[in-house]
Amino acid sequence: MPINKKHSFTGELPYKLTNDFFFKAFLEKNETALRGLLCALLSMKPEEIISVTITNPIKPGSSVDDKDMILDVKVLLNSQEIINLEMQVNNLGNWPERSLSYLCRMFDQLKEGENYKTVKKTIHISITDFTPTGFPKLLYSDYFLYNLKTLHKYSDKFGIYMLQLNQLGNPEDEKNIPDVYYWAQLFKAKTWEEIQMLAQKNDIIHQSIPTLQELTADEEMRMKMEARERYRLDYEAAVEFGRQQIQEQLSLKDEQLSQKDKNIHLLQAENAEKEERIRILEKQLAEANHK
Repeated sequence: MPINKKHSFTGELPYKLTNDFFFKAFLEKNETALRGLLCALLSMKPEEIISVTITNPIKPGSSVDDKDMILDVKVLLNSQEIINLEMQVNNLGNWPERSLSYLCRMFDQLKEGENYKTVKKTIHISITDFTPTGFPKLLYSDYFLYNLKTLHKYSDKFGIYMLQLNQLGNPEDEKNIPDVYYWAQLFKAKTWEEIQMLAQKNDIIHQSIPTLQELTADEEMRMKMEARERYRLDYEAAVEFGRQQIQEQLSLKDEQLSQKDKNIHLLQAENAEKEERIRILEKQLAEANHK
């Protein structure tokens, strides 16, 4: 669609690409961007990508605030690899288990009677704006099944990649993995000026600017981005409210236990005092009997 001229593509972006609906809509609409992102994240050359198909496109009329709506991007790469990209900015404390569940469900793709050798390579790419507890503070890393003693890789058909946007800022990353670094910067970009600067460093990002402009100028798309953002914030608030309630309940129980401890200490002190009185009385009686 033609870009509405009333929109000014300067200053602050209406939404960042960390908005998962914006992220998915962008990659669906611009195959060049999708190919460029996959090349960066999977260390592939452009000519190595023969075909790329999004197998779970956004359905027309879908409600973006539906809790069951899946906004990850499931890609069939070269008809032989399954790549799942997920943008997630909320840390709910269960990322390792969640990403493994996604990966296992995708890997379990064979129908009854099919040869196990034909199972497609399956990779889950987690794009987060947080570092899960205990994880290394790295911008980009990959995880496969290895023998801990020999470091033998069990299989290269089953793995998880992690792009942690909150780890941006290390000059070594920009030097060693520049394309990954620039894409991470694009996802975190807050202004059109930042995107223009990135476009000077990465040609695919440069080619992607018209798509970003088109999506953010489309009022229907903006409404969906806003709805998704509201849903995310409401969900985050609900989770936080739940946490606060649990914390209050725990605090109340702690107070009750503390009061019980105080009561027990008081009883113990009273018992000790009574025992001391009894001991004194017994001593006095013993002395009286000796006289």
